[in-house]
Amino acid sequence: MRDRSAAGGPLLVVAESLPAQSSGTSIVLRRLLENFPAEDVVLLARRPEAGLKIESRSLPYRCVIIPALPSGIRGERFWRLASTIPGVVTGLRAVRRFMPAAILAVFPYESSLLLGYTLHRLSGLPLLAYFCDLYLEDHRSGWETRLARVLQPRVFRAAARIVAVNQGMVDFYRERYDVDALCVPACINTPIPAPGPLAEAGHPFVIGYSGNVNATRLSSLRALAGAVGDNPAYAIRYFTPQTPGFLRSKGLWTANSTAMFVSDERDLIRHLAGCDALFLPLTFDVSEASRDQLATCFGIKSYEYFLSQRPVLLHSPGDYFIARFFRQWDCGLVVTEAGSGAIGSALDRLRSDEGLRHRLARNALEASRQFEGPRVASVLKAALARIAGEGRMDQ
Repeated sequence: MRDRSAAGGPLLVVAESLPAQSSGTSIVLRRLLENFPAEDVVLLARRPEAGLKIESRSLPYRCVIIPALPSGIRGERFWRLASTIPGVVTGLRAVRRFMPAAILAVFPYESSLLLGYTLHRLSGLPLLAYFCDLYLEDHRSGWETRLARVLQPRVFRAAARIVAVNQGMVDFYRERYDVDALCVPACINTPIPAPGPLAEAGHPFVIGYSGNVNATRLSSLRALAGAVGDNPAYAIRYFTPQTPGFLRSKGLWTANSTAMFVSDERDLIRHLAGCDALFLPLTFDVSEASRDQLATCFGIKSYEYFLSQRPVLLHSPGDYFIARFFRQWDCGLVVTEAGSGAIGSALDRLRSDEGLRHRLARNALEASRQFEGPRVASVLKAALARIAGEGRMDQ
């Protein structure tokens, strides 16, 4: 369909929705694209879902909107997938208009992966599939399972490059599928500060937690609350959209607990810097999620913790990628036992050992430099340049 001699056009990014939301993959994609000139990107996506916080600034890229039914309707996951049909028509028009050099299909949803793959097959454009979560290994049922079993292997075969959001997923794809994925992690686009002095431990010793309270974190947060209890030597600060009433209902509230929501990232980092230590939980209970998914994840909340220059207490099974990362960089105190007792001992150690707190905070800041935006984006740009060069050689 497209004259391959026209290589050098923009990157057509196929996403579930425009990356204007303060959540998950939207943040990962938006931060990555901030390192590309606006004219080098065309976004093909639905409008953001209603009810989620939208970033105030507008996106500078050319945006092509896929017609779709509004969110919140019955059978939403099916209708989201059905938006692939108008997406193909809209996407082919975008290909003719903007003459892109390649397609980047962004997954944590079937619709964007299927649409990117279909546009690749119809247009002949090189496909890069950017996996921000595992797909086939996630818990699914019915038609979603059948689609995953068909779609993922086809994407793996067709893609000029599989891209993964962290090294844990890269390792998983190599071991499970013999696929050599490219690691393009979430970016840090704010300046990384020089190490500063670490304050003395507070009285009480304040433990901060930032993020949603969901099944992948709940059991560990309960263990933290159990370790702190009503001990006046400790306090917990929750930076979460959940209310104190919700936290009480989940068994997470202690005598010295507070809760607030901070939407601005820089403001949040300032609040985190006011804590003595930061808690990063990942559940030991895999009944609510795929163990492969948990074992390969690396939450971008870690970045905010690193930039706050406060020591991190990671509560996670020891064989998970995030635990291996923290041990490799010595950038957090890793607790690999599920109960409250081990967390209590680790908190006592952090509170009493100033040298340990300083070392962990300093190493975390150093570890964060590998996620600097220009460095991360250069990896994807180099891959795109190689793919464009291979396309010219094939002519």
